[in-house]
Amino acid sequence: MPTEAALASAPDPAAETDLLAVLPLPALLLEPSEAGAMIRAANPALLRLTDLGEAALVGQGIEALACHHGDHAGWAPFREALARGEAGRFELLFGRGGGASFWGEIHLAALPGGDAPRLLGQIIDVTRRRDAEDALALSRQREALGLLTNSVAHEFNNFLQILIGYIDGLKRRLGDRPEPFIQRAITRSTEASERAAVLTRQLLAHSRRIAPDLRPVDLGAAVLAGLDRLRPGLPPGIALDLSIPDGLPPALCNPIQLELALGHILANACEAMAGRGRIGVTLFAIEPGDRSLQRPEAGAVGLTVTDSGHGLSPEMLSRALAPFATTRESGRGAGLAIVHGLMKRQNGTISIESRPGEGATVRLVFPAAR
Repeated sequence: MPTEAALASAPDPAAETDLLAVLPLPALLLEPSEAGAMIRAANPALLRLTDLGEAALVGQGIEALACHHGDHAGWAPFREALARGEAGRFELLFGRGGGASFWGEIHLAALPGGDAPRLLGQIIDVTRRRDAEDALALSRQREALGLLTNSVAHEFNNFLQILIGYIDGLKRRLGDRPEPFIQRAITRSTEASERAAVLTRQLLAHSRRIAPDLRPVDLGAAVLAGLDRLRPGLPPGIALDLSIPDGLPPALCNPIQLELALGHILANACEAMAGRGRIGVTLFAIEPGDRSLQRPEAGAVGLTVTDSGHGLSPEMLSRALAPFATTRESGRGAGLAIVHGLMKRQNGTISIESRPGEGATVRLVFPAAR
């Protein structure tokens, strides 16, 4: 197997290229240039990894390998090392042909000999490790959010029981009073306590302390009923379009948690559009046999919520379901993380599609009941 010493002893460009070609790892030779560092040669393994042709890399600056829509934080120290001709190890987000990207660990080694300093770089694809680390970090965040939610819900429930007790006492003592204010106060207090009790159960469901009551549900009717209750809370500048096809099979879900998820998604969409724009809610059926489903034999029912907002950058899209990830002020980004938890509890899925300036689409899929 060729070694760095073999490359160092072969200053002839053709010989270096031949030696580089048989390296099993994706590799390239770099030399200084006015722009920083130029790729002098790239082996076939690197071309396969990046899905780029030799012409797109050889003779180009090192930026030809960079991902142009992702995390650039690690590239600054990498360029500094190149400028100094230093060896080192760097973990960077690289670009592939067609706009895709991957995480790679590049090892630089300085090669002696020749009129100018040269560097050998070998790249290892570490995308799977990065994905596993990110998934573990996200799982820990969600677990922490669940524990916090459970604690808050129990404390809230303790205060709520005191309020409910006093409201019941007032109803017994003042229920026959004819004064409109007293009757209105009793009615509104009772309604508020009932909504608070529902909210407590929703919080406990999100923290996974209470299993949701799953049952066959007419998703169209449930969405209509939920939107009737949620619509008054939407900003006046928001137009809402609803599309429900005929013949949808019943979905296996929980109507209360469905409405809670829909409320969080609509709130996110309204803020993304700064209170003015159009939201489309569309229901759809997935026929049995689709291998992307957990139960392909039963099919699925789902809905999409599409907004005309500012959209999400690729970086933000990759962590949109993480607790407290937000494009707005700190502390207001737990909504989609809660929706993700609710969908998992109902054996459903959530996915997001978005591009900067093109709005976003949130897709919820529930197993079909039949």
